Amino acid sequence: MMSRQTTLGSGDISLKEISRETLLPEISSHSRGVAKTVPLSILDNTVVRYALTGAVWYLDKPAVEDGAEALSPAILTRSLRATANSYAAWAGQLHWMPYDPSVTLRHGRVGITYGSTADPGIELIVAASSQTISPLLPSREQRLSDGFWDTASLPSEKLLCPVRLALHNTNEWAGRPSVSVQLTTFACGGLSIAVRITHVLADATALLWFIRDWNAVHRALLFNQPLPHLSPIFDPRLIDKAAAGNLDTSAPDPGLLKISRSLPQHRYDWWASADGCPPPMLPQTRPPPELEGADLGPPGELLPWHEWDLSLPVGHCLIYFTPKEIENMWQDASSQQPPGVRVSRLDALLAFVWKLVVRARGLEHDKELVNMVLTVGFRPRLSPPLPNSFLGSCITNASAALTGEEVASSTTLSPLASAIRAVNASFTPTAIGALLHDLAHEVNPQRTWRAFVGRRHTLVTSWLTNDPYGIDFGTGTAPRLVEALMPNIDGCVHVMEGAPSTSGSEAQWRWYDRPVCVSLHVEKEALRRLLEDPELRKYQG
Repeated sequence: MMSRQTTLGSGDISLKEISRETLLPEISSHSRGVAKTVPLSILDNTVVRYALTGAVWYLDKPAVEDGAEALSPAILTRSLRATANSYAAWAGQLHWMPYDPSVTLRHGRVGITYGSTADPGIELIVAASSQTISPLLPSREQRLSDGFWDTASLPSEKLLCPVRLALHNTNEWAGRPSVSVQLTTFACGGLSIAVRITHVLADATALLWFIRDWNAVHRALLFNQPLPHLSPIFDPRLIDKAAAGNLDTSAPDPGLLKISRSLPQHRYDWWASADGCPPPMLPQTRPPPELEGADLGPPGELLPWHEWDLSLPVGHCLIYFTPKEIENMWQDASSQQPPGVRVSRLDALLAFVWKLVVRARGLEHDKELVNMVLTVGFRPRLSPPLPNSFLGSCITNASAALTGEEVASSTTLSPLASAIRAVNASFTPTAIGALLHDLAHEVNPQRTWRAFVGRRHTLVTSWLTNDPYGIDFGTGTAPRLVEALMPNIDGCVHVMEGAPSTSGSEAQWRWYDRPVCVSLHVEKEALRRLLEDPELRKYQG
């Protein structure tokens, strides 16, 4: 254990790092101390350059005195250590796998080695802030009543100690953990729990499964109950087995490639996009030296750097929609669908957000395409499907595209929702099998980016149905805020429940029966126009 005291001060925010240590699972809990190396999945390898998967749970001081122990860093450490026994791989060492094209050991593939006392472990940071939570963060009830909240009063980056996780910059990994947990106490007796994970190990579904497991273990320890049986599944082969065709051939199957390339995905090519690339990202446009002389194949689409002005400030706000608003959006989106076509409530919500953003960007009369880039989850789409307990990054990005004029000037949400529904419907088990075959044969899986941001792209991630507000760590009260840690870049949108479930049965949870929180990161002037748009609350009536 390493203990130190570091004060990070900025403005009115002061954060003191009290300690930083690594937690290892008990050796007996994973293969009796015999280390093993596991290659990560085809999909995991595509997200190496993604931002960390992360979230923060802000918890108020328990109302009753005997609940004070619930937020004790010592007990939280104990419960985290117990939970880590079921997440042994996450305590292991991420690294690049050997590259040898003569035996189809392809470039840019990642593995994890775990199961020994040499593992880097799960990083645990304990910090303290002299601030109270209330000035930083209005209550959940206040935010829901107001309908939106400007997040400027909560500078999250100043409440998070810096971390250096394995492969976060794609080069450094030796000795670095892949998971970091931070417990921050506040002067009011409240506490925040931040979890940050290298994206190749966990998408949002895996992150939220982990926090639910930790919550269950913590509550059991707190109330002197038997520890729950945890059963996360770490087996990347289950993704690779869903790939069609032979993955060990030197070239992909042309028929499968045709199916894969017909999916509604951009194939932006980093290695063909040096011109106009912002200097901080320029190294990513250069092929690795190990591939010098190799057949890199034909170039893909050029990244449209001219559409993303990094010099413009980006605003961030949370907008809350009521169940009634969601229902009215869905009714509108369903009103002009052809017979047999059914759109979901999420399709309708995303269609409305897309329209608002395009209007705010002033593209109402634009004849060029604008993109709604969706994050598509694969667990329920595979055959057989994988449960939410499956660990990994089981996602890809795909785009719905219409002209700016079509999006902004449509009198109903029907065509927008239809376009979004068509994208989701295209990812059948057959299409996914072909896509996985295609990805497995990539020269380097980080070369292609299927998303973009900036003026003509809106990149959306949904955490709906994961009930993040159902996590209370034994306090008996739902979190004041669950904050998804998303990059503050123009066009980044996140959707999740805005309040805990009122149903006593998990089987009866329906996300649209609660307020929904839409987190918008948009260029500041466009965000101002969006919040002033008279259409923002058109579905209240």
